[in-house]
This record gives sequence, structure tokens and C-alpha cells, in this order.
Amino acid sequence: MTLGPIFEPRSIAVVGASSNPTKRGHQILRALGDSGYPGRVYAVSPKGGRLLGHEVYTSLEEMPEAADLAVICTPAATVPDLLRACGERGVAGAVVLAVGFGEAGPAGAELEARLRRVARKGGVRVVGPNTSGLLNLPLGVNLIGARGVRPGGIALLVQSGNIALDLMTQVTEGSRMGISICCGLGNEADVGFGEVLAFLGDHADTDAIVAHIEGCKDPRALLRAAASVTRRKPVVVIKSGRTSAGAHAALSHTGAIAGPYDRLRAGFAQAGVVEVTRTDELLPVAIALGSQPCGPSHAGVTILSDGGGQSTLAVDTLHEMEVPLAGLTAETSAALRTCLGPAAAVRTPVDVAGAADADPGVFARALEVIAADPSVGVVMVVGLFGGYGIRFSETLAEIEAEAARSMAALMRGRGKGLVVHSQYASHPSAALDAFREAHVPVIGSLEVACRAVAALQRRGASRVAWRPWGRDRTGPGAAAVPERPRGAGGESGAKAHSVIRAVRREDRITLAETESRELLAASGLPFEPLEIVHSADEAAAAAELIGGPVALKLLSRHITHKSDAGGVLLNVTGGDEARTAFESVAANARAYGSAHALPQEECSATVSPMLAAPVAELLVGACRDPQLGPVLTIGAGGIWVEVLRDAVHRVLPVAANEIEAALSDLKVKALLTGARGKEAVKPGAIVEAAAAVADCIMRWPDVAEVEVNPLFVYPERVVPVDARVVLRSKTGPSTMQPGRS
Repeated sequence: MTLGPIFEPRSIAVVGASSNPTKRGHQILRALGDSGYPGRVYAVSPKGGRLLGHEVYTSLEEMPEAADLAVICTPAATVPDLLRACGERGVAGAVVLAVGFGEAGPAGAELEARLRRVARKGGVRVVGPNTSGLLNLPLGVNLIGARGVRPGGIALLVQSGNIALDLMTQVTEGSRMGISICCGLGNEADVGFGEVLAFLGDHADTDAIVAHIEGCKDPRALLRAAASVTRRKPVVVIKSGRTSAGAHAALSHTGAIAGPYDRLRAGFAQAGVVEVTRTDELLPVAIALGSQPCGPSHAGVTILSDGGGQSTLAVDTLHEMEVPLAGLTAETSAALRTCLGPAAAVRTPVDVAGAADADPGVFARALEVIAADPSVGVVMVVGLFGGYGIRFSETLAEIEAEAARSMAALMRGRGKGLVVHSQYASHPSAALDAFREAHVPVIGSLEVACRAVAALQRRGASRVAWRPWGRDRTGPGAAAVPERPRGAGGESGAKAHSVIRAVRREDRITLAETESRELLAASGLPFEPLEIVHSADEAAAAAELIGGPVALKLLSRHITHKSDAGGVLLNVTGGDEARTAFESVAANARAYGSAHALPQEECSATVSPMLAAPVAELLVGACRDPQLGPVLTIGAGGIWVEVLRDAVHRVLPVAANEIEAALSDLKVKALLTGARGKEAVKPGAIVEAAAAVADCIMRWPDVAEVEVNPLFVYPERVVPVDARVVLRSKTGPSTMQPGRS
């Protein structure tokens, strides 16, 4: 069933209608009347009688028709039976307000599971439970009891009634925009964020979507929907539960377990979602994105101010956000000089330098010059505008207001964005009201205004290309990694398949290095040759055969981190040193195994030539996140992984160009671009190695985690030095974090 009967119902049954004004069953019945809901409303309560002008039916069966939507206002224990009655009566959807489900502990979780089973059996779609309700203001569907909220183009998806109320108040009091739909998802027992987001993407009355997320039951579905919706409409998210303490609090509120935040954050960016971390940024950013043109993709930001101090702070803030400033042409600067006089600054930031004190209309004339420059996509007005009539003379108020109307119309006509920072944002001002009437954001905080400008410029500069299912990517940057696992063919694929079967037969989940190499080689990752030895004499012979310094590394089915076990010796030269090295590694492995209660095994090792010092050491890995699915990780590698903690994540699948772009987010990127006179690295080989790692986890459903660490990076090539693969356990995917070799 589509969500139409829930968000656009032709009839609503209020189950648990009450004569008590403090009860939700009374408040919703009254709110539907006050909001002018045009559909049929049925009050349902065992008490019967009449209430607020409605006949009260004693049961759902007694109603003259099956309502599209039932709002269940009764305690948690009654909900499953009422949902069963909804299904039998033919009610399509239900909003369940009650608390006491998954967020309340094991007994509540079982009640929620029962709710889900009953609803699915009866074909009833459920919003909630533990929801603040639902609002569709253009249609008068007010199941929240909200008062004084203006209809408009902002949709809200929330998991907190207080946050919903706060956002609605901010929109109504701080702008001329309004609310289209507000939906409290609650525990997402059935209808979830992804499904509602997809609905809002097609909702004609919604221009921008704001989401507050605590714990999402299906973040993969959310990202899939967002990647589609953000092509047409902006989506702005604030995620609570970003820390371990916050995640625990979110669990107690919604019953949803939050996965690793850094992975979800990467997914938001891939899907084109604008994420903020401050509540005061949430609506200003959404209003800017929902009301303003983004400007051309190649364009930057220009600041138009009446004071150097604030404009300099704005430049600093935008620079820290990595927002490009527009380089005004010489012609533009010359025209600004003519317009503003000799004291003005006529390159970004443009400063009118007192010219507005007697005539604030100069802002409009300067903006007309700036807007014509092709390098400008967004303009940020900074300073006193809106306050000249207050600070200097009331006679300037109408001049300001006329300038504001002109500026708003000019920028909209040019298809370029405008954001106004004003010190007088909280004061009555005809000029600022004129901006608001034209849906130009007026923001009192300089930092928040910069955040809105940054979001506008970035949306104009890039459109989402990520396709979570990879079905229609063609041309340059075509998908390097398929979304769905593909059957491995050929001799290498058969070998890899036999490796997995053999490991499973031995009841292991951790592959030995040689086994891991087989799997990764089948996905296209080339390895340097090595010798496998089982005794000190064999190690000596291998070292003599290679003829130069070698690396001798423990080969074990049970010891994952060889360095921790004293299982890696480097720069071993000659047969005698190799013999001694093997004996040392064997002794270390036995001691480590005993200390960690690992099964004893005959010692084996690998012997391989020492490699030249690389330009950089990277870690390339992938894991199967329980909520997001396969995730690729690229970061600083070697033995300092946990210390440096320099890594980026991408939810799979990704294209080759997306992998290459991820490298620029690493702190060690300077090593790859020729730091301290070293030769720059060609990224293609790194991208191919990452694509092979990603392909391995996508190709083999048994694989829970893949890690190549370190990956030696040279100017023209990469060499995987060590590899580790972990299979899924019987209880679920591995939760191991990238670690040392």
C-alpha cells in the first residue's frame, strides 16, 4: 500500500475519543475541526454518545464505512487488538500514539513485535508507536493538536514531539514559510524514514525536508530514498545519538540501535543530504535551500557588507568551511568603484564603507553589479541592513524596504541565492520583513548565516550522483563496484569459492593470509609472490633463493594480528638469519597462543622480498555494517592505525571517481600529492585496489570484513603487503574494527 491513505486520508477515525480536554482523543478531535479538515471524521469510544458535534461509535465495526486512517489514542496494551479490528474493518492505516513499546524494555519490545505481526496480517500500515502524531496542514489533517502553525513548504520528519513543536514554532515566528507535513516516526515499527522521505520527494506541497533522527531502523533504505529525493529537493538532517552516550539515550527513547556514526555520516554525504550538528542551524539551512536558487555550478560566494570586522569573520568562517569565494572580474570591480566611491572595498568581500549611512539603497545598486558577474552564485549581505531606519533615521526605513524588495527580485531573476545576516534580525524592520515576504532568509547569527550560504553554494556546485543500487550509471566514472554480488567465474573464482568452503568446514571465520590473498586476487587485487615455509630449514632455503633482505611473517589460521604476537621480522638477510627468525617467530606464536587460549598449530611462515620504502602506507578495508550493509574504508595504514585514526568511509557501491574523491578527505593526502619534494602518486592504482576490496565483500555474501593493511603506495603502483578476511559468524556480521597486521 502507498502512504496516500495515511498522509492524505479522505476519512479519519479517532479511536479513544474522549470528553476530557487533557486527553489526546479529545485534542485531536477538536484540532481536526479547528484545522478545517474537509473529510469525514468518526469518533470511536465504548462509551458512545456525542462529542464535539460528532456521533460516537462504540467500535470500528459500528462505523458506517472503513476509514482511510485510524488514530489510536488508547494505552499500549490495547493497541494490537485494535489494529486487528482495523484490519478486519478495512482501515488502511493507523497512527499509534501510545508509549510502552520497544523503548520500554523486553516486555515492550515483545508488544511491539506483536503489533507488527497483527498489522501485517491485517494489511494495516502503521506510523509509530511512540509517535507525536502527524500533520498535513494544506489538507487540514492535524493529528498533533498544533495551533497557530502556518501552512507552507517545509516538511518535518522527527522522533521527538518537543523538537517537532520547536521547529514548527521557529518556522512560523522566524520566517514567512510554513509547514507542509510533519510526521513523528516514533519507533518505526512499520513505516520508516526511508518510505516517508520517498513520499515527500513526490509531494507537491513540499519544497524542503528537515529530519531529526535518533535511531533509524533501516538506514540503508533511508539513504536509498535520500539519494533519489535530493536530486529534486533539499534534505537537511540533524542526527542525535552521535556519541556512545547519546546512542544509549536514543535507544531508551525509540528502541532503535544506532550504528557507527562515522559510517552513517559518510552515507548522508553520498546521498546528498545536508547534515548539521546544531539545532540553530537546522531550519535556517533548510529555509535557505528550500527558498533560494543555488546559482551556477561553477560559481562562488560574494559578501556584501557595511563593516569590515564582520565581513572578515564571514570570510574566515566560509574559508574554514571550504566554501569558494567568487573572484570578481575587473569590470565588476570597476563598476562597483563607480557605484560606491573611492573608500569602498570592491573585491570580495565588498564593503560599502559608509556609503549606506545616508542611502541604504546603495546596497541594491551594488548588488545589481555583483549579480551580473558570472563568477557569483550566492551573495551574503552582512551587517546593519534592516537597521538603518532604526539606528540613523526613520526616513531611511522605506528606502531600505524598497531596496530589500528590489534585491530579492533581482537575485531570483538571476537564478542566484541571497542570504541576509542582520544585527537587527530580532527587531521590527520593514526591510527585513520585505526580505522574509520574498522568502529570503534573514539570520541574526553570522556563523549560522555562513552555514546556510555554504549549503546553498554546495548544492549549486554539485548534484548527487550516487546510486545505491547502481542500475543506470553509464559513461565516465561508471560504477567500479556492482551493488549486487556477482557470481565469481573462472579459475580464480573457483579457487576462492573452495577457500571459503574449506574454512567453513574447519569451523573458522578468520582466513589465513594466503587464503585471504586467494579471495582478493579473484576480485582483481594483485599480490607480490611469496614463499610458504614450514620449518627453519625451509625458511633458510627460501631466503637464499630470494637472495636479498626478506620479510618473514607468521602464517596462522588463528592469530590475526601477527605484529602483536611477535610474528613479523623484517630485513632478514641470508639463510642463517632466516633460520633463526623462523625459530623466533615459532616460539613467539606458541607463547601468544598459550596466553590467549588459541588452538596450537604447526608453525608456518611466509618469506618475501623486502620492498622499497613507500611514499605512503594506507589501509583499505570493507565491512558489512549490520544496518548500512557493505561499507568501504580507506585510511592511513601500517602499525599506527589506531593512533592516527585517519580514515574515510563510503557506503557501497561507489564509482571510481567517488573513491578518488574520498582520498582528498584524508589527513595524509599531502603524502600522496608530492609533500617535501617527493614524487606525487597517481591515484588510479589506489582506486583499483579499493575497488577490488569492495568487490570482494560484494561478491561473497559469506565475507563480513576485508582488510589490506598496509597497502604500500608508490608513484606508479601499489603493493598489498598483508591481507585479512573475516567471514560472517553464525550470529551475524563481524564487528571488528580495522587493526594492525
